[in-house]
Amino acid sequence: MQNSFLFNMQRIGVAFIIFSVYAVFSASWASTGSLMPLIKADLGLDNQKATLITSIVVVAKIFGASFTAFLIYKFGLKKGYFLGCLLMSSSVFLAFIESYLGILIVRFLMGLGSACALVCLVPITQQWFEKKSLHFMISINTNSNIVGYIIGILFAESISNYFGNWRYSLSFYAWINLVLIILWIFIGKDKKIDEKQEKIDNKKELLSAIKSPLTWGMIIFYMGPILFLNSIFTFLPTFYVEYGGFTKELAEVAKKEIPVLANVAIIFGPFIGIYFKRKGYSFKKMLLVGSLCMLLSGICMLFLKKWIMVEFFAILSGLFFSLWWPFFFNLPSELKDTNPHRSAYIMSTFWTITFIILSLNLEIVSFSVDKTKSFTIGFTYMFILILVSAVASLFVFPKKDHFIEGGK
Repeated sequence: MQNSFLFNMQRIGVAFIIFSVYAVFSASWASTGSLMPLIKADLGLDNQKATLITSIVVVAKIFGASFTAFLIYKFGLKKGYFLGCLLMSSSVFLAFIESYLGILIVRFLMGLGSACALVCLVPITQQWFEKKSLHFMISINTNSNIVGYIIGILFAESISNYFGNWRYSLSFYAWINLVLIILWIFIGKDKKIDEKQEKIDNKKELLSAIKSPLTWGMIIFYMGPILFLNSIFTFLPTFYVEYGGFTKELAEVAKKEIPVLANVAIIFGPFIGIYFKRKGYSFKKMLLVGSLCMLLSGICMLFLKKWIMVEFFAILSGLFFSLWWPFFFNLPSELKDTNPHRSAYIMSTFWTITFIILSLNLEIVSFSVDKTKSFTIGFTYMFILILVSAVASLFVFPKKDHFIEGGK
């Protein structure tokens, strides 16, 4: 990189776009959870069918993450990112669709495109930043979804009331993304390398990513935390309103306040994690400690009845959830002989399989709620998964000597 971040306006533009695109998508996704009681009433759905409107996005991400690898292989990062994100803006048509099946189709296309935005966060950042600034920017960019969740949770009902229809409010976000990815045409870039060498490298890197212990270690570890993250905006509003045992007035406060507190705390967690990373702490130690603390805090957040304690542990669960992000999401960029394309294939494989597992787990939780009329079994399953996935991943991750500077 030839110029510093402060003086390179193009890098600022790139950082703004890739952050904003996924933040806006996440706001739309989280808004669905906040508006779920209204959607259920409007379409006459049970919990499982209503959850599918959210989880179909996860299903689409399964195909979208692998589709992104093809787009990058065929067109490069700039064009691949644009074409993938263009699909995300298909939600502009949501305002004109009334049927449940039509809504699912649009949501699927939206999820397909959003996977591209997610997969490309690390490789595009790696393309434009290096060394300490790379760790910092990846931590910021991985927070984009959290910022979006907070916006969605806080303003979903207000935006829906303004437009007079939940469909219009969800399509509103797609219009914003459409503008952002058009800007990408003028700002993004592709690294120029020999075409023949690129094809050889791409085939080798894709196969290597699929077989990599790093890829599978990341997949196994993230099974529990990603279910916890999605439960915050998918299940918590319904949990507090219908099953939490709070008064009606307190439940209305809880369905917004608790998810927002947890998500705001998630924003600050990575910057605390950067401190530990620069102190040289082992990434395996941070992943295990962070998961265990998140598990304990999450249990207290959901099952304690004293309101001030629920708020306190919501904040702690958010902090511990993202404390390990600077270690976890930087791992592909810290492998020896790393490059943006190699990171793209690792993240593509990681997200593809992670979303398969997440979609199944979301359905397991929602199915248990419909059958038992309680979230107890579903949440218990989630916390067991957090513990098991954290411990199991430690035996799969590669050793320190596979990373630059020992994986610090």
